[in-house]
Amino acid sequence: MRATMKRRALVFLKNEEDGSSYYRLYQYLRGKPCRRVNMTPTWVYRLFYGRRYGKIMKLALKFLMGGVTFGTTLGAMALDALVWKSEVVIVNRRFFPRACPPVLAGLLKRYLRGKKVYWDFDDNIVLDGELSKREKAVLEAEAAVITVTSEYLRDSLGEAARAKVSLLPTTDLAFWGEETEELLAGKGRDSAVMKLLWLGTRDNLKYLEALLPALDQAAETLARDTGRRLELSVVSNAPLSGAVKRLTLRNIRWSRTYGIEALREAEIGLMPLRESAYTLGKGGFKAIQYMSAGVVPILSSVGYNKTVIEDGVSGYFAAESGDFAARVSELAANPTKLRCMARAARERFATRFSPEEIQAFWNQAIGESE
Repeated sequence: MRATMKRRALVFLKNEEDGSSYYRLYQYLRGKPCRRVNMTPTWVYRLFYGRRYGKIMKLALKFLMGGVTFGTTLGAMALDALVWKSEVVIVNRRFFPRACPPVLAGLLKRYLRGKKVYWDFDDNIVLDGELSKREKAVLEAEAAVITVTSEYLRDSLGEAARAKVSLLPTTDLAFWGEETEELLAGKGRDSAVMKLLWLGTRDNLKYLEALLPALDQAAETLARDTGRRLELSVVSNAPLSGAVKRLTLRNIRWSRTYGIEALREAEIGLMPLRESAYTLGKGGFKAIQYMSAGVVPILSSVGYNKTVIEDGVSGYFAAESGDFAARVSELAANPTKLRCMARAARERFATRFSPEEIQAFWNQAIGESE
């Protein structure tokens, strides 16, 4: 261990390449004096999320990923109990995916006893079955601090656990050190192409697919009236499929590097959602990430999203696919307004979703600062 470490801290990540693990914890704790464990090893994570599979193959890979995750997690807990002897444990989302038999619940409770436990999650992981009710009860009881994105997720906990909650937004450090004017230099200045972006995982592509007909119509109108081309870049771990005529569709295989490049180029970022018990628990990260790069978000007014922007100032809310297309057309026709909103989006990110405060929180948690 490094001599500068004030507390022995161990961080359990789903995987450092996973969006939740990376943006909630890893980006703040890499290079810090703490141990990190990928509960799902990277080779298994990439195998499962690397491409689309048929039902049988996907089911087989789920069992593989689950078995390896259980084994890796239990191994790390045993090693910590015998050798590392951490004082602080930080866990991203859950220890055991989907199932926690009584014997594991007992082992987990015993392992966590005497440690300061931070439990972090950013989705309604009980509703979708990722976290079992039995493990939820253990984590609620043993955690000293629970970090979530919203009051909605806080209220998904038992009454006693709610007093332990700290609200932390999900942010992106990638553009934090850059000058706003440099990020905004190209926004609204390309006379030939209007650049849209959607950045996310394959599970949410269905919401974007519903926008395609309206966006395609907007592209046709833009080309007819101004001669400009409307381009949509989709950065994801699966391609967006859909028939388009005038809209230029670019499917880009997700990597953190490609995501950053796409954010630099984009002018408008899309975040469509349909309201459900699950989406009400989302933390608005896609829109926050757009704002971090000076990209104007157009998003559904669902759950936490309602607090992310000031409508008409730092972004737009849109209810239906036609509303998304109308806002895109409005900004395409008014580059000056686009640049003003891009600046307001970046400023709101800096004041409302500052990564500095979150960095300080995790520094304190691992004892790097007093």
